[in-house]
Amino acid sequence: MEITNISKILEKEREKYIKNKVEEYLKQGFSKDDAINKANQSWRTYIGHRIQDVIYNLLKKFLENSELKVTTDKVLSSQNLSEELDKVKRLIAVSYGKYLFLPDADIIVYKVENNNVRIIAIISVKNSFRERGFETTYWKLKLKESPVTSHIKVFLATPDKDNEISYKCPNGKPKKMRIILEYELDGIYFLKDDFEETEKAKHFEKIVEDIIEISKKL
Repeated sequence: MEITNISKILEKEREKYIKNKVEEYLKQGFSKDDAINKANQSWRTYIGHRIQDVIYNLLKKFLENSELKVTTDKVLSSQNLSEELDKVKRLIAVSYGKYLFLPDADIIVYKVENNNVRIIAIISVKNSFRERGFETTYWKLKLKESPVTSHIKVFLATPDKDNEISYKCPNGKPKKMRIILEYELDGIYFLKDDFEETEKAKHFEKIVEDIIEISKKL
């Protein structure tokens, strides 16, 4: 599977988005500096959803000829779910006593056999790691606590635009965040070409074959 460098595509999209937003805020009477700041804030909100949509559509496309299905936490938050999706929701929920919460599961991959739903993996999508960097590892550890969810693979997909986990430090050692993410999670998939690749840190194009291979063992 060949996937174009998504980071470069999104960077071009960013330039157009910022330009249009600045013009929009200038027309609303904001100063140029305020318009630029507001446009950048708007982009940070927009890009998170945009990357998730890109990854969801890619996975859906490349898994369509397999027995696997894809959904999102946004879909699962609906009040009117089908029986199948309601099962998916219940099978990824994390228990806190009498309360249940969905984990950081931007995208969920599952399969259905004889009306039984089996969760394969959840994929957390992060554009950067300045905030909530270890949120995904927390949910992975919580899922491991229950025999119902302990088998679920937790992956991270990221363009890592600011190179916060892509490379080693100048001293040749991986960055602290990269070490912890790679140790706790089942895989990190980069939506870029230039990064330190390891057994668990791979290019995004590898995620489909990894998911299919995992599903055969469940």
